[in-house]
Amino acid sequence: MKMCIINIYVSDLDFAMEWYREVLDLQVKDQYNTYPIAVDVDTGNDMRLLLHKAEKDTNIEIWNESSTIITFEVSNLREKMKDLKERGVQLMSDEPQWFPDGDRIAFKDPFGNVHELAEKRSEADPEDRR
Repeated sequence: MKMCIINIYVSDLDFAMEWYREVLDLQVKDQYNTYPIAVDVDTGNDMRLLLHKAEKDTNIEIWNESSTIITFEVSNLREKMKDLKERGVQLMSDEPQWFPDGDRIAFKDPFGNVHELAEKRSEADPEDRR
């Protein structure tokens, strides 16, 4: 079995397209779009990310409720955190959290969906917990 699509449910598809483009630097793809029901977002790899129209927002309490979290890899986590804070994005903690491959931090989109940013440690980096 191979994953092929990740759906993100949002209450305002037009605002979601703008937010994911402007804040996360993801571009809407022309292929497979069924606007105003859903739009395809370019992830830069074979995985399709589909923004899908929902009736209402969600309010997930991360690590307290079952949920699916999408993790976006970045090359400089602290730089991206600063950028997201300047854009008004709600980070779920003040400092990145250690995980076996590097550091990560969770954030919410305007619709209550929780995602993460991760900076993976290279093979040459020591396995310190920052």
